[in-house]
Amino acid sequence: MHFPSSGATTTPAPLVSIIILNYNGLEFLPRCLESLRKTTYSPIEIVVADNLSTDGSLAYLRESWPDVQIIELGENRGYSGAYNRTVPQASGEYCVLLNFDVEVEPNWLEQAIEMLESLPQVAAVQPKLKAYQHHDRFEYSGGSGGFLDAYGFPYVRGRIFDSIETDKGQYDDPVEVFWATGAALVVRKESFIKAGGLDEDFFMHMEELDFCWRLWLTGQRVMVAPRGTVYHWAGAALSADRFRKMYLNHRNSLAMLFKNYELRNLAFRLPVRWFLDWTAILSSPLRGEPKRSAAILAAHLHFLWNVPRLIIKRRRVQAMRTVSDRELEHVIAPLSLVWRYFVKKQKTFSQLHPIS
Repeated sequence: MHFPSSGATTTPAPLVSIIILNYNGLEFLPRCLESLRKTTYSPIEIVVADNLSTDGSLAYLRESWPDVQIIELGENRGYSGAYNRTVPQASGEYCVLLNFDVEVEPNWLEQAIEMLESLPQVAAVQPKLKAYQHHDRFEYSGGSGGFLDAYGFPYVRGRIFDSIETDKGQYDDPVEVFWATGAALVVRKESFIKAGGLDEDFFMHMEELDFCWRLWLTGQRVMVAPRGTVYHWAGAALSADRFRKMYLNHRNSLAMLFKNYELRNLAFRLPVRWFLDWTAILSSPLRGEPKRSAAILAAHLHFLWNVPRLIIKRRRVQAMRTVSDRELEHVIAPLSLVWRYFVKKQKTFSQLHPIS
């Protein structure tokens, strides 16, 4: 589906394929597509990849949006499997991996494409992600670009654990980040394919972090383009307090660390992460969160059972490496987010990373 630009261009612009992953998203798709209609960047095509929805959303698309391309996957392949199959089919030089539970501002895409066009080492970019329910606040899963602490805990410019900041323009600088949110990930199609796509064993959650880590390890870069804004309804696909979400986050985080760290860092940092997780397993019931303990314990058991498979994956990733861990310390912070947040009470990104 192609929409014209509202402004004239002097040179041909590259086609961007916006791929919306849908699983029973009928409640959100109308608002998402209506906002995409107002996108000022051109040319774009819109593709909906469907993970076997049963809510009538495909019938709605065929009736109300006949120009939207639909790719039916035949089963629920999760976030990773769905995009691995649809990105290679896209026509655009750049692809946007976009959630169905978003609305976009008209200029949401322009800065991201400008950066990709002018900076050949940049493989992926995200716009600023703000809360669908509260437009003045950053959104949990993206903010203004994501980082990672030494032990695999992610955080974003605008959110540390559950402390979410109001957007006052404090993170409007386009900077390098460790990971770009999977809710609105703008990526070079060629880079996505060469990096091996997303790890399908992750199914959903943390897969974009793992993917961006591979980009960094192969000498590519990830940035945030905060001049564009996307509003995301947090938890629409899977509620934050659900057992499965906690389980997947911890399970996939352990696998990500095992696959991507150099051996010397893995030998020290994985045991520390193990200790932090077991502290949570033992303390969560005392805080009235037995479900969290069960989820983390299940994640660790799954990790141990799958170590042989992970060793094979690790060898593949390490064979791709052209960059050392030390060169990535500006995006993988050599600090403990747990210590800084809960002990030192540093609850904003600017406190963790003060401007010198």
